[in-house]
Amino acid sequence: MMTPMSLSRATRRLGLRAALGATVLLAGAAQASAQDWRTLSRSREYRGEESLAVSIEYGAGRLEVQPGADNVLYRTNLRYDADVFEPDFSYSGNRLKLAFKDGRIEGRNVKGGTLALQLGPRTPVDLELQFGAAQAEIELGGLRLQSLSVTTGASATQLRMSKPNLVEAEAVEIQAGAAKLEAWHLANYRTATLEVSGGVGEVLLDFSGEWTRDLDASIEMGLGSLTLQVPRGLGVKVTRSGFLAGFNGEGLIKRGNVYYSEHYEQARHHLTVDLDAALGSVRVVWVDG
Repeated sequence: MMTPMSLSRATRRLGLRAALGATVLLAGAAQASAQDWRTLSRSREYRGEESLAVSIEYGAGRLEVQPGADNVLYRTNLRYDADVFEPDFSYSGNRLKLAFKDGRIEGRNVKGGTLALQLGPRTPVDLELQFGAAQAEIELGGLRLQSLSVTTGASATQLRMSKPNLVEAEAVEIQAGAAKLEAWHLANYRTATLEVSGGVGEVLLDFSGEWTRDLDASIEMGLGSLTLQVPRGLGVKVTRSGFLAGFNGEGLIKRGNVYYSEHYEQARHHLTVDLDAALGSVRVVWVDG
């Protein structure tokens, strides 16, 4: 039986970042007959910076993040409705910040807004992304990513690390609200710990990539479905609580309250999953690579 504490931990994600979740209303607003669309572009060349902290807060629209050229520290391009949002952009002390002050949103279509961010591969980056009703395409492969924090509202998010991280990430945290989230090539972050929490929606976590170290993943799910894609031959151990969620542990052997992959002890690398799921379904799928 699920304990009150377990249920509380899993379902509290339903209220994840209320300010971000409220942007669902923005996406449903009707298009006004006149809008003041503007473009803001900023960039900085790489000048030997040893670190870069990036904080992005984006309400609604389309968000794109990808690696830039070797000679680039960062490059941003923003299209926004000036009657709805006021950009707050700053760069100082190796800290890049881009956020928005909300204006009058009634009767406005904010889906036409876009934010494109490029980050250079030569500087170690701490990246924090917060966005609401956004269509997000995030590619971080080949960067020097020291840490990553992603918080979503009512979004559809594709998060990829298609090439190995050039450094070992100290922390990777993902919080998804009423969202569809797909996170690919998680082994390429080269991190020892991963924290994922989901509120309501569909979450896919793909653990393919270049395995160089063992990984401990802490996963909390509220209402929705969770799919874990794991490479064949990887040693997998799953400890689960929250027994209201259906669990399809394909290829896993139950020993007491813990599930193990076949030949777990002999595997070169290991994935340990601490899973807390309230309502919904959890599925394990084995893949090549």
